Amino acid sequence: MKIFFAGGAYFRTHDTNVQVGPGYDLMKNHLIAWIDGTELKLREKYLTKDCDVLIDSGAFSLYTRGIKIDLNEYKDFIIRYTEDHKDKITSLNFINLDKIGDSEESWNNQHKLEKMGVKPIPVVHQYGFKQKYLEKALKEYPFFALGGMWGRSRKLDTIPWLEYIFKEIMIWVNKGNKIPKIHFLGIGSKSVLMKFPAYSCDNTNWMSVTKFGTSKFIKKIFIPRGGKKFRNPYKHTDKFKYNKLEDQKLLKKLVDHEIKRYKDMENELTKFWEKRGIIFNEQI
Repeated sequence: MKIFFAGGAYFRTHDTNVQVGPGYDLMKNHLIAWIDGTELKLREKYLTKDCDVLIDSGAFSLYTRGIKIDLNEYKDFIIRYTEDHKDKITSLNFINLDKIGDSEESWNNQHKLEKMGVKPIPVVHQYGFKQKYLEKALKEYPFFALGGMWGRSRKLDTIPWLEYIFKEIMIWVNKGNKIPKIHFLGIGSKSVLMKFPAYSCDNTNWMSVTKFGTSKFIKKIFIPRGGKKFRNPYKHTDKFKYNKLEDQKLLKKLVDHEIKRYKDMENELTKFWEKRGIIFNEQI
């Protein structure tokens, strides 16, 4: 199991005015949105030979903002980024430029990109799901993603849908086929990941410290967050002089702890599925 860290959480250091990503140096699985130029540039500083990188087209973000992307532009980016990074990291994959809720158009984009000479990872969506594309993914792609699960009831919609998908997958496997590698887009729930044998997933849960001042693993309130002045300073401003540098140091420690706990969860999930005979040990 690989947990990819999506989103972005950065600030400029108070003493040197350098843009940094707290916890980024601990990440080995990076999901970066192509449309986020700032994050692409910042993550560059933290990519090392032992990193796996997954580039998202940013289709979901663009969908929510009503923005369209030129397919040729994405193709050019894939070619250029691959050439620049092919020898610098462990693995590099790109997610198809899909259209949320429109399976036909999403697969049209998949085929067009393939004809252009690039091989993105296709996405089978819950929203707008069509059986024929699940069957196509199983027959033609050893690695594909499941998406379109945002904004839907996990209990009433997503879990039943995933149960159906993995029932179909196991029927496929029981016919003598190899189990495909599945990536969950935007899923980070441990209970879901222990129910379905995904190869990888991505989520922004690790950002809760910087975004909301809360933590899944640390039972603490008033965690400092980002901004020109952190919303919850580590000292009460009525009694003490505010020290932004100290807040940034504390925030870095808290995010580091958060990242480490998600990496522990990653190892736990890997062992959990290995005991059940599900082993993914080669790169895609």
